[in-house]
Amino acid sequence: MKIAVAGTGYVGLSNAVLLAQHHEVVALDIIPEKVALINQRKSPIVDAEIEDFLANRELNLKATTDKQEAFAGAEYVVIATPTDYDPVTNYFNTGSVEAVIHSRIRYHILTATLSVLVTFLKVAVKMVLNIWFMPVHPACMAQIPQCHFPCTTT
Repeated sequence: MKIAVAGTGYVGLSNAVLLAQHHEVVALDIIPEKVALINQRKSPIVDAEIEDFLANRELNLKATTDKQEAFAGAEYVVIATPTDYDPVTNYFNTGSVEAVIHSRIRYHILTATLSVLVTFLKVAVKMVLNIWFMPVHPACMAQIPQCHFPCTTT
């Protein structure tokens, strides 16, 4: 099974390495230097386990900067892109997650990183439903709770 992982920071690369032990994994990143390191089986982040796995384990892992190459034929997409919090505006920047959702509009399963707020996931579900099943009946959309931004959870 082919799995695409969008983002090769700690969360994305950790998941890519674990999944690549038993599946074909294509890691997508926007930084060519990180992609080159991963393809040379070198870790772009400092982590002993990731470094060991890349250097010494058999992994079905390839990295790319090309969205088409990463997503073509993938059954699953793991989204592990930054969701930085801005304490001044009280918002999470979810733009990179939204960009992946929009670029992968016809895939089966979407997994988001741990740092994404539940409220954003509700919006992401609505986005995916709108894209997959256009148009979605308003009664169906009403069953998904509304997202409240700025974030009011503590």
